[in-house]
Amino acid sequence: MVFVFDLDGTLLNDEEKLSEKNKKAVIEASKENLVIFASGRMLKSVLKLSREYFGREFVTIAYNGAMVYIPGEGVVFERNIDPQTSKEVILELRKRKVHRQAYVNDELMSEEDNEEVRAYARHSGVDYEVVSDLAEMVSKHGSTKILSISDPETLNEIRDELRGVFKNLKIFKSFPNYLDFVPKNVSKAQALRMLSEKLGFNLKDVIAFGDNDNDVEMIKEVGFGVAVENATETVLRVADYVTRSNNEDGVAEVVFGVLSGSIKPMPWLDRS
Repeated sequence: MVFVFDLDGTLLNDEEKLSEKNKKAVIEASKENLVIFASGRMLKSVLKLSREYFGREFVTIAYNGAMVYIPGEGVVFERNIDPQTSKEVILELRKRKVHRQAYVNDELMSEEDNEEVRAYARHSGVDYEVVSDLAEMVSKHGSTKILSISDPETLNEIRDELRGVFKNLKIFKSFPNYLDFVPKNVSKAQALRMLSEKLGFNLKDVIAFGDNDNDVEMIKEVGFGVAVENATETVLRVADYVTRSNNEDGVAEVVFGVLSGSIKPMPWLDRS
């Protein structure tokens, strides 16, 4: 089997910590199965978390699918927003006076040293660089992802407006106050499809856990999609199974249930 874990809001609790029970679940799952972390976070943030909690790295889908990493091989897939589009997005967000930050070569860039970028850096456990003109920076290098941080209602309005402007991008919320911009053909599901071909597993044999709208495609794509109780309504609707919340070790409940045979997600994987 293959276990795929979203991090924030799913494997991690609301304090952005990994409980001892969920940690043990990941360790047990990894003994005889492939474990993949699938996150909207930067690659360096996911790898840092992996090393801190597990002393090792896992196959990682970062930036909601825009970057894929395999231990021992490095980055095996990367897709960026082109320089011109990156510049235009930054200018649109600047015009709307909301915080904007960009990711270039797995580095976090902001044109303001404000509480938004400081809080994000603390959340992700990464450093950031302040540049004088972010639009100019991305116009030269492009960006793996662009993120805007603001109140949920403002971001909903911006999302709906800019989806009609940037048809070559996927624009969605990864948190209520985070609005993500990634290339149109990028998703956790697409990254999983690529990994299934490269590593030789069937998507029907995948158990994936998620909580937010950026997990919907992945949850629908795999053999057994699991939503934590705190998931968005969209995720709850498409999931095959709903477990306890991220603050109640919902991931561990399912992992240990599957490994023990008390939860039988897929008839063709009867482990009893």
